Amino acid sequence: MVQAASVPAGLSRDWAAPDRLLSQSPRLPGENRRLPPPSAGLLRSLDALQRDLVRLEDTLMPAEDATASQDETQVLEELTAPPALALPQTAASLTIRRRVRLSLPTALAVALRNDPELAAEVRTTAERRDLANAARGRWWPELGVELGGGLTGQRSYNAAWQGNAGVYAADSPFLVNTDGWNLLQTNTGFGAAGLTLRWDLISPERGAAIAEADQELKAAGQRYGNRLRQLQLSTSEAYYGLQLADQLQRIRAAVVERDTAVRDQVSALRKTGLVPRLDLLRAEANLQQSRYRLSQAEALQRSRQRQLSNRLNVPFDITLTASAAAVLQPPWPLDLEQTLLRGLQANPQLQALQAAREALLRQADRRAAQLLPTLRLVAGAGYGETVTSKPLIQLEGCCAATNIRQLYNQSADWAAGLQLHWRLFDGGVTAAEVAASRSAAGRTAESLARERNAIRQRLEAAFFDHRAALEQIVAARASYAAAREAFRDVRARYQLGLSDYSDVADTISTLTTAMEGVAEATTLANVSYAQLLRELLPVPAQPGGPVSLPLVLDMGSAGGTAATPESAASTPQPQP
Repeated sequence: MVQAASVPAGLSRDWAAPDRLLSQSPRLPGENRRLPPPSAGLLRSLDALQRDLVRLEDTLMPAEDATASQDETQVLEELTAPPALALPQTAASLTIRRRVRLSLPTALAVALRNDPELAAEVRTTAERRDLANAARGRWWPELGVELGGGLTGQRSYNAAWQGNAGVYAADSPFLVNTDGWNLLQTNTGFGAAGLTLRWDLISPERGAAIAEADQELKAAGQRYGNRLRQLQLSTSEAYYGLQLADQLQRIRAAVVERDTAVRDQVSALRKTGLVPRLDLLRAEANLQQSRYRLSQAEALQRSRQRQLSNRLNVPFDITLTASAAAVLQPPWPLDLEQTLLRGLQANPQLQALQAAREALLRQADRRAAQLLPTLRLVAGAGYGETVTSKPLIQLEGCCAATNIRQLYNQSADWAAGLQLHWRLFDGGVTAAEVAASRSAAGRTAESLARERNAIRQRLEAAFFDHRAALEQIVAARASYAAAREAFRDVRARYQLGLSDYSDVADTISTLTTAMEGVAEATTLANVSYAQLLRELLPVPAQPGGPVSLPLVLDMGSAGGTAATPESAASTPQPQP
């Protein structure tokens, strides 16, 4: 683990008495020159800066056991995500009314619960699971019930242009006279019920369809796991970025206050003719530049607050702030080769692409199986009733024997058999579909190779950035320790009239640069650690159980799933 640069021997964190500092430092040439008297206002400003330095040191280089006490349950209840379909209706609903401070583990817990993309992946996995269950249901027979019924009515007129006299006797009921006619109205009511059974006994396409659905379910699960990894990284980056913006704002606000005091002293000295106009212009330029950098830091701070708030999908009227202490994560425990090896093994991104490729190959098998014969058992049974009535019968020498006033009919039937279907020719449609699926599988394989190389590049870049950041932290802390001692010395010399305001301003500028260097190097180390962890973080491939997102890589187990309460966020995921 990188340790803070040690303070040079003989230098203390506490303020040293001016006379002791002077006794330890040799007198430089030109120290006997006449300098303007020390400004009481500037001395008070330097005292305030000293107090600011103590507070900033606690945030830039906190103790290792420094943890923020926080009621996570209360924060989770307060940061409930707005409904997915909710839109603000008034400008007042977008006004920030509350600021909530939270730690990084709590931020990860909120992200696990509120993230819309993670919720979408959960629903996608549930959808694919249902489709896989639907495909496996094709092993069972399909049983159906058919019901029908209705009423019909008909009125008809019939005329016999030529009768059948001579065929039947004159008193026969079947005799039809020439020019005879009848007028009939027939009403019919019917109802029927049937039971059908269809069962695929032999279906090569069915097995391929089930395998395709299973691979799509596996791909969806791996995409869920990959989203968990990405959620850890995006939340960590947003949180560390907000911490850096907060630190830069505090540092630059303190600098503006000091530069204001320097400018005021130079202005007073200019009025008495003790300094040239050039000094006042320089002091004014330094102050305006400090104000410019402070404005940048404040804008960055507000932007990062909203970035974290939107990332965690919190209510519209809440903005999030980070804890002040920027805790440095331990050095990455693996070398580059082991990092690459573990990063490329069991990687959800690559496994999702592999499963997608297998699904496309099974899709090709399913389409090709459509050309094979399918044998199906088909059976059915039914029952029906019909009532026919003729409320209107008018006969004039025609068709007396063929008319019945009311007729009731019952019927029942059944049938069973085998149905063989064999597609012999379809104009090359199936062959083209099979070729398209295999081409898509080849395209997915190329995507897998591209993603494999991209993962390696990300790991290598993050590894080198992390190693460089650790070295930068050592140098930045050493620079800060030296600048801190230089500030103490110049304050003492200024108080005794041995240095002027320009020495104070230059020393404060150096101290500011060193402090910003510590903050930026710490953030770079933490972000690069999170980027490395993103590719090695063990995550479940199926939603439904508790999820743990540790902030450091656990080397105690093969999977690396354990995490301490202070360094992990855990929240149960709802069963879809």
